[in-house]
Amino acid sequence: MAEKIAIVTAAGKGIGEAIARELNARGYKLALMSTSDASIRLAKELGGIGFQGSVTDIGDMKKLVGETFQHYGRIDVVANNTGRQGGILQKHGVQARPPLDAVKLTYDPDFESDEIIKLPDAAWHDILDLLVLNVVRMCRLVTPLMIGQGGGAIVNISGMESIQPRQLYTASVLRLALHGITKIYADRYGRHGIRMNNVLPGVLENEHTAPEQIRRAIPLNRKGTMAEVAKTVAFLLSEDAGYISGQNILVDGALNRGI
Repeated sequence: MAEKIAIVTAAGKGIGEAIARELNARGYKLALMSTSDASIRLAKELGGIGFQGSVTDIGDMKKLVGETFQHYGRIDVVANNTGRQGGILQKHGVQARPPLDAVKLTYDPDFESDEIIKLPDAAWHDILDLLVLNVVRMCRLVTPLMIGQGGGAIVNISGMESIQPRQLYTASVLRLALHGITKIYADRYGRHGIRMNNVLPGVLENEHTAPEQIRRAIPLNRKGTMAEVAKTVAFLLSEDAGYISGQNILVDGALNRGI
């Protein structure tokens, strides 16, 4: 099989790093970006190329895609990952959410959040910029390249709160727009051999929460691992998932109740 080229954003740590390592293990050549220089160091370790930049900056995105294509001559797959929006909330003076061990992960009538009326417009715009428009920017840049080479695959990291909205993650309801964009994109560009799906992680090992509380809420009785999310992403990017497009795939241990 010909060598394949992958772009991974927010690849300096967490889910992005796990995706990069999984794709590397499967033989992909990598182009990694993060807001810190961690992606540059990881790319060097894995034999790829690294960039420091933000998915909210179109100049950084153009550099990532342009230099990746120039270096490798093609771009086969993209994993659109972002950091968390906690920094945005702090920037706008909104108190961070309480620790997960202070509330129930399933619906709790005793937990109340006023984020929906207290978040200023600027915070909503910044979160939209981070969680939704990042994918739109990437699509503008890579779609013509993928059409030219006969196809490609894109996976966006979303979140479980978009399937079952919770006060605990109020601002993340904007991910619902991402799901709509994903379906429209899959409908439009499937004829060119390009697939797009979303992966929706649940509570993962990097959540600093009380283990007993987590086990009570999650039917599989444990938190998920970064590797499990990364393997799901790698599957969706692979030819083994060649007939899967426009879908939202939960990786949540059956925590969410909707069907």
